[in-house]
Amino acid sequence: MQHGLLSSLLLSTSLLFSPVGISYATEMSPLTVESWLENDQVKLKTAELLELVVRDEVNSLRFALERLTFPQQEVARYQLLKKLEQQKIVLTPKMSIFIEQQLAITPTYQVLERGDGYEFTVPAFNYPSIANRLIKQWRQDQKTLVFVLDAEKQELDLKEWLSGSEHQVQTREALLIRELDSLSPEAVDYLTKQLTASSIVSWLPSTEVVVRLAQVSEDPEVYKILWRMKADYHSQAELVRLAETKQTFALEQVMAATKNPRLKDEAITLLTKVNPLSEEVKQFLVSRMAIADEAPLVARELAKQGHTRWLQDLVNDNPQVKSSLIEQALP
Repeated sequence: MQHGLLSSLLLSTSLLFSPVGISYATEMSPLTVESWLENDQVKLKTAELLELVVRDEVNSLRFALERLTFPQQEVARYQLLKKLEQQKIVLTPKMSIFIEQQLAITPTYQVLERGDGYEFTVPAFNYPSIANRLIKQWRQDQKTLVFVLDAEKQELDLKEWLSGSEHQVQTREALLIRELDSLSPEAVDYLTKQLTASSIVSWLPSTEVVVRLAQVSEDPEVYKILWRMKADYHSQAELVRLAETKQTFALEQVMAATKNPRLKDEAITLLTKVNPLSEEVKQFLVSRMAIADEAPLVARELAKQGHTRWLQDLVNDNPQVKSSLIEQALP
């Protein structure tokens, strides 16, 4: 198995530095291109080639392609790569080398495109562009696999993993955000504890990453860290999402968010819009109306939501609230 992979690697290297990439373009009309794409014999041959890909028979695949005459060979090469992309076929390491080799093979047939005052040629069967996309996706899949395996084995150090160049950090953050909900609860817990286990937090990832960790883990301690961070678009969006779910746990996190000065007013406003108001939310809002700086905002927002009768009852019956400030919000 390793001998076969080594042979493929050596062949890949030789192709990249051989005259195979040098060819003379032959012009082909759009109608001829369309005719070849609809050719039944080529379609049948493409299906046979696809079966070789599925069986991971790289040498047989390469031999079968090279036996075809032109332009059948070029059309079949294009159709095969197109099928791989459309069907999202998972590439083996050997097959990824074969795909990468296609980048070194210059298309023979070109189509002339004319416009208003310009003309240029493009490949009639642009398999290199498909090969490029397939290789990019394969590399991304490999990175995803490593992330998932390391997290599941509890061998992923978040601080170390999310370090490096700006591009590398952004790429890995996007990967974590995209794949986090595919991890087991144990793996997610392992990652979140890297933020919550210590009483002194010496490092934190971006707000967007903390938001995603909080969403997937549903750990109040992660939300506590989030609300301590500098508020930005991501934390504000999460605040809105939580309020809209109206679930008890989510509303508890919205109440906790009022400890962040930049999120306090928005969190209070969102709580007043919860319909119906739960007893827990009511008690929280009453406690805020006992604070002179917050009572006007809470009362004003509650009045907007039609809770004037409840506000009047509080003024009459609850000596703890700032009655005079609440009355200013009543019609």
